Amino acid sequence: MNTPVGFKQRLGAELALLEEAQAADETSGQNAPVTAGRFFARPGVRRTAWVGLAAGTVAAAVVVATSGGQGVRNRSVDAMTVAQVLDAAATHAAKGPDREPGLHQWVYTDTVVCYDDCGHQPHWVRYDGAKAASVGKTFRTGDRTVVSVSDIAASMGSGVGHKPQETREVLSRLPTDPRKLLERVSDDPFFAGGVDPSAVLPYSPDKSFNSAGETSPAVTPGARFARIVNVLEVASNIPPRINAALYRALALIPGTELVAKPMKDAAGRPGTAITFDFHDRARTRAYLFLDPDTYAYRGSRTDWRGEGNVSDAFAHMKTGIVDHPGQVPGGPAPDPSDVVEEEPTLIVPLKPR
Repeated sequence: MNTPVGFKQRLGAELALLEEAQAADETSGQNAPVTAGRFFARPGVRRTAWVGLAAGTVAAAVVVATSGGQGVRNRSVDAMTVAQVLDAAATHAAKGPDREPGLHQWVYTDTVVCYDDCGHQPHWVRYDGAKAASVGKTFRTGDRTVVSVSDIAASMGSGVGHKPQETREVLSRLPTDPRKLLERVSDDPFFAGGVDPSAVLPYSPDKSFNSAGETSPAVTPGARFARIVNVLEVASNIPPRINAALYRALALIPGTELVAKPMKDAAGRPGTAITFDFHDRARTRAYLFLDPDTYAYRGSRTDWRGEGNVSDAFAHMKTGIVDHPGQVPGGPAPDPSDVVEEEPTLIVPLKPR
């Protein structure tokens, strides 16, 4: 893939600033991430972001919904707690659209995925989960770019994000009480799929990437954090009331913190970031990115710094419901000659790991 957003260069600069911040913290005995109930803006206390942006970046003004019925007001990120940010995200999510596609309609998603470099990955899944599609060149079409459609093999089984209709049905049965929802998601093997670094290392013996994931039940805070973030990443049609409960459940997990300054996601957009340090041998830290004004979900990033600086990132750009594979919301259907049926797909490439 090409690198449209300079991910490796930006990551290197961010990690360098992180090293400086951590070195300063070791000297001063102070640090910056703030858990629920604590504020960054305490008189006389220096604030240090775990992951900084370029020099001169200031905390962005964001809109936060107050819980006392007084409407909304502006605050800077460094004057908020993680609980306040996630409550604002929940308030926004609860007001989202609640349109369910028809069985033979398609869920379109456009994402930017970064590992060594970055690139857009438009993708379509039929709502009933029977077919998937992507745009590219195939063995049969040679240099011609086509919409490649394939059946999803029944052997792939069930799990969050695999089949949009099934995922929505399971999500709709979850309780809206955040504590009860967190317990259900943690116990139900349907939601397994996030990476739990406390259980596995993200490196094989030759230091290459290893995609092993967590198993059920999720009992550690890190495993629970991974499950909630995984649902936000791969579930394409979350009922608004459940979406709101997911954000509030995230705030209940010990170790969930707010980054003091804006961070850029995989698409290069600055926004509000929630972080979790797994305190594992691979020195894993995960980030959840939110829109700085509406707190809508934007994507995620995971850094592994134990045996080398390895990162992957995922930015949600656009989603929608369309009638044809290869179609974008509001656009025409592709020419039938550009749609090619391929061999069955074993897995849906929701997020490369």
